[in-house]
Amino acid sequence: MRVERERAEAAAAAALEAHGITPSDATATAEVLVSADARDKQSHGLLRLPRFVRGIDHGNVDPEGDVEVVRDAGAAATLAGGSRLGPVVAREAVGEATARADDYGIGAVGVRETNHLGMLGYYTDVIRRAGYVGVAVTNTEPAMPPYGGADPILGTNPIAVGIPSDPPFNLDMSTSSIARGSVLRARENGETLPEGVALDADGTPTTDPEAALNGVIRPFGGAKGSGLAIAVEILAGGLVGAAMGTGVTGTYHTEDECTKGDLFLAIDPEALGGPGFVDRVNGFVAELKAGDIAAGVDSIRLPGEASTAAADAEAVTVDDDVWAEVSAMADGA
Repeated sequence: MRVERERAEAAAAAALEAHGITPSDATATAEVLVSADARDKQSHGLLRLPRFVRGIDHGNVDPEGDVEVVRDAGAAATLAGGSRLGPVVAREAVGEATARADDYGIGAVGVRETNHLGMLGYYTDVIRRAGYVGVAVTNTEPAMPPYGGADPILGTNPIAVGIPSDPPFNLDMSTSSIARGSVLRARENGETLPEGVALDADGTPTTDPEAALNGVIRPFGGAKGSGLAIAVEILAGGLVGAAMGTGVTGTYHTEDECTKGDLFLAIDPEALGGPGFVDRVNGFVAELKAGDIAAGVDSIRLPGEASTAAADAEAVTVDDDVWAEVSAMADGA
């Protein structure tokens, strides 16, 4: 169903405030979630709100936690999020990264003691809209085996890259064959999964979302996706002092403490290549899009081009059951 954006954000914020979140944090978090719905990324939109609330109710979110710099090395810093809501801490980290990029040409900000941040590409879009190159990684609780393994040790561990090009480039991808949020949405909607993306608890290929959630999701591209997932695990977890592998909890099962980490990079293009970066990239993008179109394809699009164009939509698509649950939470506020 279609819901006016303002109404959707107000309902999400009301639900969060009813569970002790401050109005400013509730508004910021609602904006991030609804932005995902606007971009047709419902797996990371209002569908996530009940899990956010569950984390609050289990004491894993501190509405009054302090977000503070615990390591400062000039261009690099680490934030401790005080167990605030993930979108609130991530927005703070993005601001810290861009401020350091202004001073040093690059800002690298790690985050720990935080919670699920929603759609990772939201933050690289903020960075690229401000004129920087943005890179972000985050790790999640185990869902995938490493290549050649059978036990879930790796998260679905997304990577996002934003470039201030026209049209915009804003890559946002998990390192799994399918995002866990997409599996969750398929379960909620009674849908099946594509072939080949998941195994059940016995190691048998499955298209049943429930069986996949109780089993494992496969890395995309075999050893390549597994390798990227391992890299993200180390960069977002070990590098910033957060957990890795089976030590990561609380991103999906939000009744558990969240122990994952994030890493955000903001790069001033002129610090590396001098003036004219955007013009050079736009010329390259024009070349990409001017090529012959393959059979069965309408156009050549950049990663995130369509979703970024829809980011400011005045109405969003929300699954009926999700909206009913969010509305009930807001009405009970």
